[in-house]
Amino acid sequence: MVKDYVYYLFDFDLTLADSSRGIVMCFTHVLQRHGYHDVTEMQIKRTIGKTLEESFSILTGIKDPQQLAAWKLEYTHEADIYMNDNTVLFPETVSVLTKLKEQGAKLAIISTKYRYRIQGVMDRYFPKDFIDVIIGGEDVKVAKPDPRGVKAALKRLKAKKKYALYVGDSTVDAETAKNAGVDFCGVLNGLTTFEELAAYPHRQILNNLTLLPLLQKDVVAKPKRFNIIPAEWIVKHRAFKIKQIRGINDVPLEKPEGHVCLNCGDVYEGDFCRSCGQPAKTSRITLKNSFSNFFSSFFSIESGFLRTCYELWYRPGYMVMDFIRGKRQSYYKPFSLLIVMAALFIVAVHLLDPSSVTSKTDAEEKTVWERVSEALNNEQNDSTLTIDDIIGPKEEVDRDSKHYKSGYENGKIISTWVFQHTGPGSYFYAVMDLLKEWFEGNQAFLFITTIPLYIYGARRGFRHSRVNNRLNIGEYTFIFGYFGSQLIMRDMLLIPFYGSAIANVTFGSGLTISSFIEFLIMLRNFKQLYQLDWKATIMGTIKTYIYMMISLLMVIIVGAILLGLIVLGIIGIVEIFR
Repeated sequence: MVKDYVYYLFDFDLTLADSSRGIVMCFTHVLQRHGYHDVTEMQIKRTIGKTLEESFSILTGIKDPQQLAAWKLEYTHEADIYMNDNTVLFPETVSVLTKLKEQGAKLAIISTKYRYRIQGVMDRYFPKDFIDVIIGGEDVKVAKPDPRGVKAALKRLKAKKKYALYVGDSTVDAETAKNAGVDFCGVLNGLTTFEELAAYPHRQILNNLTLLPLLQKDVVAKPKRFNIIPAEWIVKHRAFKIKQIRGINDVPLEKPEGHVCLNCGDVYEGDFCRSCGQPAKTSRITLKNSFSNFFSSFFSIESGFLRTCYELWYRPGYMVMDFIRGKRQSYYKPFSLLIVMAALFIVAVHLLDPSSVTSKTDAEEKTVWERVSEALNNEQNDSTLTIDDIIGPKEEVDRDSKHYKSGYENGKIISTWVFQHTGPGSYFYAVMDLLKEWFEGNQAFLFITTIPLYIYGARRGFRHSRVNNRLNIGEYTFIFGYFGSQLIMRDMLLIPFYGSAIANVTFGSGLTISSFIEFLIMLRNFKQLYQLDWKATIMGTIKTYIYMMISLLMVIIVGAILLGLIVLGIIGIVEIFR
């Protein structure tokens, strides 16, 4: 008995890729053009996998072949414009197909979609000729569930049926495999339920492609499972995941209407007046848009701001990849968003933790060692003045420390120069305290300065990822600009729970709740960004932070050396001119 499959034959739509956005868009344009405005997105998705003529017939009830053929032609023209730009591979597709190739498998795609469209999508993710055979809708006279496409693929692969496995998401795929006499594996990426697929002969039914490389020919399919969760809930959950990957549909589904500009009176089509630029949708002034106008006046926040914030929590990895690929009009720019979020953080601190920004008196503002230093520099001080006379016997200070003890010599203050260059009140400590205070109040700049550390860590931690290999330094900078805004939002949400402002946007002291939450956020971000399984993502994220800590340590060491050399240089110059 053959243990492993050698030839893997895949359906394309909703098996390897989510093309539902492009399909729905093209169907909607054609249907609305002919007066069918009531066809829902879910109804269209239910026809994915069938021929265009069958789908139009199901959606409209029209049986006339000439009419269906004319609609198919219109659909083809729409697809040339919208389809490939609105088709993305599922997160696990790249890693699974790569694993199968490493195992020596041959890969084929059989679909009703035109071959050149499939090739165009696959070329974005894989080297040329990575897929051994592609059978498109133009390559066979009769579409699935007729087995001709499968047989054509097997013939070109010079393969035997017993070594082949057909993988698909719909009952059409299951019936195709049955008619072709090859084993079938169902995946639940689409809207077809487990029960619907289980009604057909199958080797296995998987939630997605992740476990496919582990499937062996001699493994018996599991019996029909009992679900306590209603099937319609499962379908809605999968629809939610698909929507999360593809994002919000920005392309208008209706034909542009004519408008008369209320500002200049020009007649135009589209969303904006070509003469003065006023939007077509000029609604009545309400409390809602008054608040929006107030918000934008202070922070220059455009319409894409709220959407960008929403998608940073809802689909962060997918969103930044959309931005990198060129979908930028709908999103707020990353560093503008970072600065706005930092401003909003300051507002949140004033509202939720006013004590952290309340002005302090001069006495409260000065540290113990600053008061000692002032006393030392005061010529009117008695030479017998001790540290306790300056700071008071009840001041909280480590009186057993070497810095405290060095302030005495038979009960008297020793040389000012010795104290200032050996104690915590030295120039070095003063500079470090000043930088620390400035960074805590400038979180946007703090994260911008740590972006190189994140980039280095991510590029090293995920160096084997195909997505990582396609991204350059500039693209990574924009990606972590968005992720920085996400972490500032985290700090704003944590203020009520901490009871105070969170100072560490990136690196906290020790393992804190906020740093643990940051790790979970970045783990989810990387899962969507690199499209790897959870095990690989967790290991990559851990490696990312290890490399970040190493690089940070190197920066601190180099910075300390340079600062020390500068201080010694200044001291040397002072001694020369003294």
